[in-house]
Amino acid sequence: MGRQCLVPDFPGGDMLSPMGKIIPPVVASGSMTGDGPPVIDIDDAVRLRAWRADDAGVVVDAFADPDIQRWHFRRYDTEREALDWIEATWRDWRAERAATWAVVWTDTDEVAGRVTVYTALEDGHGEVSYWMLPQFRRRGIASRACTAATRWAHALGLHRIQLEHSVENDASEHVALRCRFHEEGVRRGATMHADGWHDMRQYAHLATD
Repeated sequence: MGRQCLVPDFPGGDMLSPMGKIIPPVVASGSMTGDGPPVIDIDDAVRLRAWRADDAGVVVDAFADPDIQRWHFRRYDTEREALDWIEATWRDWRAERAATWAVVWTDTDEVAGRVTVYTALEDGHGEVSYWMLPQFRRRGIASRACTAATRWAHALGLHRIQLEHSVENDASEHVALRCRFHEEGVRRGATMHADGWHDMRQYAHLATD
């Protein structure tokens, strides 16, 4: 029996194909070049670099922190699991899904935290996420890293960078405001956490801001 065509042949049907899109990709595929996320010198004290295999112990320590577990829904108990996470950041870069950096002290290369921009190149959108190790919080590092990653994303050509956090996460709220993200509202019951559904406060930063 021959293969049946389940899609009827009708005039204009090819408009449903991606090949027929009127608007071209905002950022072309292949724009995230190089072996990994570029090194970004934020200032004399802090820079962003790609994660390395020898950072695995730091990843285990970070995801053992109750606050990071609470807001990021993950834990990695072994260095093998942490290495899998690090390897995933490189795969995401090569697939142009995300750019993930370690936030490090320039003079010692000690890891203080992490910042990621999840990318949707065709749509010109991104979303930024971050965490800091407990001993490095309340020093303004997260806001500096978030600002630097957002600038990188806009320079890549992404028009809109989103940021979202639970309404109970005061620390992330402070970072969003310091980075001059504009609050757009609250999505009710939008994300499940370990303790139930949370309302999520949403922000955006446009390339024109």
